[in-house]
Amino acid sequence: MQMTTPDRFSADLLERSASAYAGFATALMLEREPAMQEREGGGAPAAWRSHLTQRVLDLAAALSAGEPQLFTGRVVWTRKAYHAQARDEADIRRSIQALRDVLAERLPEPALDAPLACLDAALDALAAPAGAPDPTELDPKRPTDRLALEYLQKILEGNAADAVRLASSAVGNGLSPQALYMQVLLPAQREVGRLWHAGELSVAEEHMVTAVTQRAMAVVVSQAAPVPANGHTAVVAAVSGNVHDIGLRALADMYQLAGWRVIYAGSDVPMLDLPALLGFYEADLLLLGATLVTHIPRVEQAIAAIRERCERPVRIVVGGAAFDDAPQLWSRIGSDGYASSIDEALALGTRLVGA
Repeated sequence: MQMTTPDRFSADLLERSASAYAGFATALMLEREPAMQEREGGGAPAAWRSHLTQRVLDLAAALSAGEPQLFTGRVVWTRKAYHAQARDEADIRRSIQALRDVLAERLPEPALDAPLACLDAALDALAAPAGAPDPTELDPKRPTDRLALEYLQKILEGNAADAVRLASSAVGNGLSPQALYMQVLLPAQREVGRLWHAGELSVAEEHMVTAVTQRAMAVVVSQAAPVPANGHTAVVAAVSGNVHDIGLRALADMYQLAGWRVIYAGSDVPMLDLPALLGFYEADLLLLGATLVTHIPRVEQAIAAIRERCERPVRIVVGGAAFDDAPQLWSRIGSDGYASSIDEALALGTRLVGA
C-alpha cells in the first residue's frame, strides 16, 4: 500500500477515540479466543486494551503522516518481541484482525478506506514468514563485542564503577572515543534491548545499564583530546514525549569530537521552545530525534514552528527509530534530510552546512 496524501481526518477520529476502539477490539478478540484469557489470566483485558490503544495511536500517526508502512513496521516489530519472549505470535494477528473488524463497523464511511487499507497491509505482513534473526546480537568472537559483553556483565553484577573504568581504559589502550561509542557502548545498549525483548532483563536493569552508559560517555568525551573548532553550532534535541536520549547523547558527543560547538537540549523538548533556542545560540544545524511513530506529528509541528519563527536559516536533520520504516518522510515534513545512523547524521550535517 502506498499512501500519497496524509489523511488527518481519519487520524483525528482514531486519536480521539483510541481507548474506546481498543476496548471494543479487546472484547471481540477475547470473545473469539477464550484461550487467550485463560493463558494470561484476569489481567488480560486491561493489558490488551492498553496494547491496542497504542496500536490505534500508531495507526493514527501513520495516517497523519501519509506513510502506512510506519504502522506495518510497528506491528511486525511487536511480532518479533513476542517471538523473543516465546509468546504466541498468532495473538498479534488476532488483535489486529479484531481491531480491523471493530473499525470497519464503527468508523464513519468517509474515514473508513485508509485505516482499513493500513490494517490489511499489516495483516498481510504478519502472514508472511518472519524475517531473519537480528544481526546486531553480540558475538564474543569479535574483540569489541567481547569488550561490550564484559562491560555489560560488570554493570549487571553491580560493579558500575568498574564498567566505567573499563570503557575509559579501552580508550587509553588505543581505541578511539568514536570507536568505543560505535563498537562497544551503543552495541551494548542494543544488546540490552534484545535481552529485554527476550524477557531476560527487567526494565529496572535496562534503566541501570543506560544510566551507567551515560556516565561512561561523559567520562570518555571529557577525556578526549581537544580538536580545532570548525565554527559551526549544532543543537541536538528530541521532541516532547520522546524520553529516550542515549542515542541523542551519543550523537551530540560525536559532533563535539568532530569540532562542532554542540548545544545538547536533550529529550522531551517542547516544540515551541526550539525557534528561540536556535536563534539564541545562532545554530546552523538542528538534529531532531523521534523514537515512536506517534512522535512524528510533533516533529512536523516543531519544524513548521522553526521555519515560521526562527530568525536565522537552520538546516534540520531528522532521525531515530520512528523514521526507519519511512526513510523518505523527512522531505514531506519539511526537514533537510534524514539519517539512519550516527555516522550518517554526522556526514549529512557536515555537508548541509559546508563544514
